[in-house]
Amino acid sequence: MSKDVLTNLYSKQASIIYSYLLKHGCRKEVAEEIVQDSFVKAIEHFHAVEPEKLSAWVFKVALNNYRNYLKKASVREELLIDETHFLKKIAKDNALEDILLLEEKATEIHDCLNSLKESYKELLILKYEMELSYKEIGKMLALPDQTVKTYLFRARTAFKRVWRDHHGR
Repeated sequence: MSKDVLTNLYSKQASIIYSYLLKHGCRKEVAEEIVQDSFVKAIEHFHAVEPEKLSAWVFKVALNNYRNYLKKASVREELLIDETHFLKKIAKDNALEDILLLEEKATEIHDCLNSLKESYKELLILKYEMELSYKEIGKMLALPDQTVKTYLFRARTAFKRVWRDHHGR
């Protein structure tokens, strides 16, 4: 693998990983450090990772670094998403239309997102907050597009179920 591959990967992935970490509530300086550490590991291990899987590998390293940071710091950082924007994007049926009118539900939305499995929360943020395509998500997570679609369907369903459980709808 050449220096060009790593440079290209960094130019495409660094800002996506950084934005993702910020959306998860990571402080800017911590997000910068995690991105930097992740790419340092990519440089150190580039010979052991297949080039087509390097993007997903770097993303997973960044997520693991962030989770380790949270464990070490005993910090639970707040999700920083626009809840109304998020709901508008995942609302697929009329049962959630009323929710869109209630912007003051930010805390409840955060509670619902935080009660989901981490993988569902990650997928929903990547798709609906960061507006990545199925293909981009699949590349980051090393999953086929159809698998991403299936997992996102399950994540949306889980979110709706949690929302209904919390709100009786």
